[in-house]
Amino acid sequence: MMDLKTLSLDNVEILLKFIPQPPEVKAYKEYEKQKKPIDKLTEEDKLMMALSKIERLKQKLTMMAYIGNFIDTYHNLTPQLKALIAASHSIKNSSKLKRLLEIILAFGNYMNSSKRGAAYGFKLQSLDVLLETKSTDGQLTLLHYITEVVSQKFTDISEFATDLMYAEKAAKANIENIGADISELVKGMEMCKREYSNRKDNLVLRDFLGNNEDKLKKLESDFKNAKDAYNEVVGYYGENPKMMPPSTFFSFFVRFQKAFTKAKNDNAQRKKLQEVEATAIAKKNPGVGNKHKKQNAMITELRRKQNMEKKEQVADGTIENILTDLKNEPYRRADAIRRSLRRRQEEELRLSTTTDEVKM
Repeated sequence: MMDLKTLSLDNVEILLKFIPQPPEVKAYKEYEKQKKPIDKLTEEDKLMMALSKIERLKQKLTMMAYIGNFIDTYHNLTPQLKALIAASHSIKNSSKLKRLLEIILAFGNYMNSSKRGAAYGFKLQSLDVLLETKSTDGQLTLLHYITEVVSQKFTDISEFATDLMYAEKAAKANIENIGADISELVKGMEMCKREYSNRKDNLVLRDFLGNNEDKLKKLESDFKNAKDAYNEVVGYYGENPKMMPPSTFFSFFVRFQKAFTKAKNDNAQRKKLQEVEATAIAKKNPGVGNKHKKQNAMITELRRKQNMEKKEQVADGTIENILTDLKNEPYRRADAIRRSLRRRQEEELRLSTTTDEVKM
């Protein structure tokens, strides 16, 4: 027995459902003991009687089913573990994603500055709120504005989606189910090893163990790495891995990335429509087009002068200044002194002290 070429896997799994129970085995033995005619039994009873005579039938069929399903189970679990590891590492180490979240935090603190104190961070579910905060006409969301700012001022991080390429696959993985499946594989492998230790002549078991024992060890190692990587990234973002499964954690980033891409496309489409409308108006009324150009030129010049006037001032009260600072160093709370400002103050203090000593 144990040859899946002779007895297919489908038939093995069917037979597992019809293994004769102890009372049935006893009844068939009694029937034979009384030398009753076998040909009077139904075909089903004849089969059951034949099965009842096979020693350790359930154990053998279980091993055959395990051997037949091992490779499929292995190939099903491996990509899930790889996705978990890759997604966890990329999301934790993505400099583009970190910078983008810093920008979102800066916007949140700026918008809430009059209501409450500045925050050091925010929960991941707050990313969904970016779509709920809309303009007065309901046409644009806060994410549309953030996307536009990022595209204009932080072009290097606007393509952060490449760092989230494994997140969607990882969101479909269930660590508990994967762990349970691997535990069953380990139990089945131990059963096969025990059987082979008693039957060294079994070529099926010998070949199976030789080809797949190392695969299972690799699977166990990948599972440990996946759990460690996931726990680390979830903790890094201030969440509890025991309370937040991958389906929830990675879905935050998947939804955000898709919403960001959609907002970016919406902005591009809206600009094209505005350009088409402006061109059509200019063709109908050439004077209006020239007037708009002059107005835009005046606005640009006023902004330039305004920026020159504020250049020497310490600025932390407007979103433009916050975004400018973000290009130089990571975001900090508005009530925290930046390193550059602190160094400037220390230098001024030293100069002042030196001047006073010279005067004395």
